[in-house]
Amino acid sequence: MVDTVESPTDETARTGPLGRPAAPTPVDALRWTVAGALFGAAALHFAVAPDHFAVGTVHGAFFVVAAWVQLFLAVAVLRRPAGWVLRSVVVVDVAVAALWAMSRITGLPVEPGAWVPEPVGFADLVATACEVLAVAGAVALLDGRLRARLGHRALGRRLLGVAGAVAGVALVALTTAAVAPALGGGHSHAAHAAGHDHSGDVAGATTADAGAADGHTHPTVPGGATVGIESGTGTSPCELSGATVNGGEAHGHRGPSVQAALDEPTRSLLAVQLTQARAAAARYPTAADATAAGYRRVTGYLPCIGAHYMNFSLVDGTFDPEQPEMLLYGGNAPTARMIGLSYYVSGTAVAPDGFAGPNDPWHQHIGLCTRGGVVVGGSSLTAEECAQRGGTKADGSTSWMVHAWVVPGWESAWGTFSAEHPELGRTAPS
Repeated sequence: MVDTVESPTDETARTGPLGRPAAPTPVDALRWTVAGALFGAAALHFAVAPDHFAVGTVHGAFFVVAAWVQLFLAVAVLRRPAGWVLRSVVVVDVAVAALWAMSRITGLPVEPGAWVPEPVGFADLVATACEVLAVAGAVALLDGRLRARLGHRALGRRLLGVAGAVAGVALVALTTAAVAPALGGGHSHAAHAAGHDHSGDVAGATTADAGAADGHTHPTVPGGATVGIESGTGTSPCELSGATVNGGEAHGHRGPSVQAALDEPTRSLLAVQLTQARAAAARYPTAADATAAGYRRVTGYLPCIGAHYMNFSLVDGTFDPEQPEMLLYGGNAPTARMIGLSYYVSGTAVAPDGFAGPNDPWHQHIGLCTRGGVVVGGSSLTAEECAQRGGTKADGSTSWMVHAWVVPGWESAWGTFSAEHPELGRTAPS
């Protein structure tokens, strides 16, 4: 028994005078539809693979393998597939779609972010729709009785051409629209993160700016003297970025932080804590090191504060300078360099003691819009606006956060614990 979709008899019946192919049949149209859907899913998986490699090697490798398998199956379907090809389409695409559903409902048992549901995005919805369409078409092609009823009915070439053109344009448009954010570094588990929303929705202050050179060019006054960014008088890359102060989120004031004098015992204890913090930062020099250690990106790069990577397993009600809950990076790529730390303490109505002395101003983010642990909007969003982004408003009233700019070369001119870093401009530093 020949395991093919079309038997030799079918092929002979479809051959016209002088051996020329007869007009296409519904079986042909169905086969082309399956192949097109597979091509679309493969293109999307190739496009988002780099961003998933930023999350973890296993994540990225899965998307690359899935894309190549779907591409191979698409070519095989176009070549009048054997039954095993169609069954492979069903098995592969059902498996991929099922994993996608699981990742959005319960999360996957893969670190980082094991069992943390991911937000639903446009790209993955389009990819899953392509997979469902491919499965439905493959099942129909495997139905011998249905194929027999449709196989010899000729389709008008003009009608088929118009329908094929419309379907092709639609597939290309949807795939391109879904791929475009990924090509700009925007799919992700933190792709649409609005972060702390310091931008106040100012055009350009988004993750799309990540990866470009920051340009630490400082203005000069007449006579050639350089205006110091440590003054906080509007000359720093942070201030020139267009990001607004606070964004309504009690993030702390902009500019130099007020420092109180310390007695000798307090200063000695602080020195020990800062040494521990620097050692912790040294363990994760790049964003790839952070994701490998269980940290997950929860915001993209934002002016004045960088990109935030969080280890949810470390979040509790205690402060430990050796175990920062959040790591700050100067970009969104896996190669982005560490620029600072953030400590996050939850479950207390008052700010924790934190670092020795009164100079570490802890702050809160009340009502951030989050989706699957990823920040997708600032606290200024209403509940309805947050819901439109697929998120929910987080309370935040018992959670506290402080920055620690302890990475060598990235000490803040506004103070070790300043709410913002003056050298983090509109685009990520090179």
